[in-house]
Parts: sequence; C-alpha cells; structure tokens
Amino acid sequence: MCRLYVRIDTANEFIASPSLKVDHVHLKVSNLHEAVEFYQSILGFTVLGIDSGRDLAYLGLAESISDKSSALLVLDQVNRGKNVYSTNMKRREAGLYHFAILLPERKFLSYFLRHIQENLDPRFYEGMADHAVSESIYLHDPDYNGIEVYRDRKPSEWKWLGENKVHMVTEPLDVDNLLSQYRDEIWIGFPVHTSIGHVHLHVSNLAKKKLYHQLLGLYHTASYPGAYFFAADNYHHHVATNTWIGTNILPSSADDPNKPGLEHYAIRITGDIEEFNRLKRHLTTNDIAIDEDIENLNEQNDTSFYIYDSDGVKIQILLSK
Repeated sequence: MCRLYVRIDTANEFIASPSLKVDHVHLKVSNLHEAVEFYQSILGFTVLGIDSGRDLAYLGLAESISDKSSALLVLDQVNRGKNVYSTNMKRREAGLYHFAILLPERKFLSYFLRHIQENLDPRFYEGMADHAVSESIYLHDPDYNGIEVYRDRKPSEWKWLGENKVHMVTEPLDVDNLLSQYRDEIWIGFPVHTSIGHVHLHVSNLAKKKLYHQLLGLYHTASYPGAYFFAADNYHHHVATNTWIGTNILPSSADDPNKPGLEHYAIRITGDIEEFNRLKRHLTTNDIAIDEDIENLNEQNDTSFYIYDSDGVKIQILLSK
C-alpha cells in the first residue's frame, strides 16, 4: 500500500480551492449492527444503504434516503472471527480524535443536547465547550471513535487576529442559555444542511503536520498548546491535529482490517475539475504518493484518489458535482 512521504523545499505558495470541505468519514467498527443502532438512535443519522457483502453501512440525512453517494458517515465491520483489537480503552495511535458534525442552526444543538440528556448512556459522554467561533458537545461511540456535534456562530462574530488567524478558546458552554431559548421542539434527527464540518486527528509530530498548510494549501488558522488548526477559504478549521496523547504513539492502523478506528476521511472539491487536477499535480510535484487503486476506492465517487500523511492517516481527495 502506498504511503505519503513529504519533501518541502519552498515556502507555501499553493492555496486550496475555496470550495474545499470535508465530505465524509469512514470508520471501522467492531460490531456493525451495534454501531448503526448507536448512530441512528443517539446521533440521528438515517441509513442510506447497507452493503451486506462487504459489511458496510452508509449513513446520512433523511432527505438523501437510498443515495449512498451523499453519505456523511460510512461504517465498516472489521474482520469477523479474527483477533479484533479490544475497544475497552482509547487507542494510543495516530488517527481520529474526533469527527465533527456541523448543525445549521443553534436551535438544533439545543434539541440535540436535551435528547442526549434523556437518552445517552453516560459512559459515551465526553463534555461540552464554547470555542468562541462555535458551541460544541462531545461524545464517543462504542468503539471510542470521538464525535463532536456543534454549531457555528455567524462568521461576523468571529474575531480574526491578523491574516488568516482566528481567535478560538475552550470555555464552558452556557447550557442554561442554550436550553432556555429553545423549548418547543424535540430532536428528530439531523436536519437539512447538516454536514461534516471538520476532523481532528491525533498525530506524532505537529511540525510535520504543516503539510496540510504547504501541500494541501490550507491556511494555518490557529495554534493551541499541542494543537494546530487548518482551513480553506475563511473557515476556522477543516482539519486539526494534536499531540495530546503524546508523541511516542503508533502509526495509524487505517489499513488494518482487524482494528476499529478511522479508515479514512474524505476532502471534496466541488464542481471544478481544474482545481481537482491542480491539487493532484501539486501533490505529485512534491513527491506525494497517489493511490488510485480502484479496488480501494469506495463507491461514492469515481473521480478520487487517496494519500497518506506521515503518520499513515489516510485521506481521500474527491471531486463532487
């Protein structure tokens, strides 16, 4: 399997397409039925399709029923009958810290909070925070895959600290205010315009993760003790990296079919084949190994390829209509 090796000879001159967004996340799970039930009943995803032959489930929004290409989350059963990695503790390896589900309005975060207060087993709860640009609720699934559900404040409320640097903090969420303003409705699942807002990764070395800036062309929008944040266009972050579980960690097990965790996350460029090809040329010019093995591509898009970061984290780059 190909791996990404980085050689950075010059300062960053490549800027990502403004249309760049996180498209979907593909997780490996130890029990597909249990995971689907969790993501349906607790999170509010709709099952868009099941591939029983490959033990895959495609989850997304209710209005996209039966359209697997619009899945926000793909769940992949790890090998049955093998020596499956235990999920009774968090993994000390590069990979997913959390993936973040972006809600279109604050009221939906209130509905979701009330829903999990009444229905979530406390062992899956992680916490809540106000990040100045957003308000967030954190939890994890049965395999300890981290999940953030959040809403953004209006971009006009964000505080920019010079060119492409945004002010973010971690402060307590005002739960009383959030719940008191929205009392009339209940959580019935993710609303229209919900998306995957960003992914946050455990890595072994923050300096190496500047590849997101120099090679994918993302702006380095913020730094936090032990963490970097990167984004396209004028967003606060599409990708974050941290060393909070240490630097002496194992590489990602993305291609290990026996280990639950992050298989890959996908970044999409919308509607512009030239932007897609420009990124691909830039990566190959900088000696990035491109994996276009069709057998490894999921069924969501036939205009795509995979790369790996220096910790073996797998990234799909795709073009969408």
